[in-house]
Amino acid sequence: FCSWICPYHLLAEFAEFLHLKLARIGLAKDHVFHRGLRPILFVIFLGLAFAMGYTVFEYVNPVGIVSRALVYGPTIALLWVMFLLAIEVFYSRRFWCRYVCPMGLTYGMAGALSPVQVEYNLEICLHEGECRKVCMVPHVLEITKMGYASDTFEYIGADCTRCGMCVDACPQGALKFKVRGLDSLV
Repeated sequence: FCSWICPYHLLAEFAEFLHLKLARIGLAKDHVFHRGLRPILFVIFLGLAFAMGYTVFEYVNPVGIVSRALVYGPTIALLWVMFLLAIEVFYSRRFWCRYVCPMGLTYGMAGALSPVQVEYNLEICLHEGECRKVCMVPHVLEITKMGYASDTFEYIGADCTRCGMCVDACPQGALKFKVRGLDSLV
């Protein structure tokens, strides 16, 4: 979902492009937050939805705000989206997607069951880290660091958006798309 359909993702990619340019000249830094923040916010938003009978999250969800703006025209809520993009440009690369978005967490859990996965081959990896540099959720590529992978072939974690940027960036081809179960059918 995230890399292929999410309307906020395109804006976040542009913000990330600016962030990386500004970081090179020292005008932006990438502040890292604890990965446990997103599940905590997920539980809070879920609890609020049950308690109030309404998805309170939709008031702050840039995906919904951008989608509604495309259909019904811009509203003042776009200021919130611009604020989030400013955070992503100057303070924390991919802040919303990495640390807040409960939709990404939900789709990530469903994605763990998806037949389409990114597979990592330890035997041909030189551990250069090119994949982690381009990944919007680089913690999923921790297994590409020397000594982290436990098996020769492993699938990348559930948070992977399957954008394919790591697959393209890997000079050795240690990362590739794989359809689970296809080998047994062919």
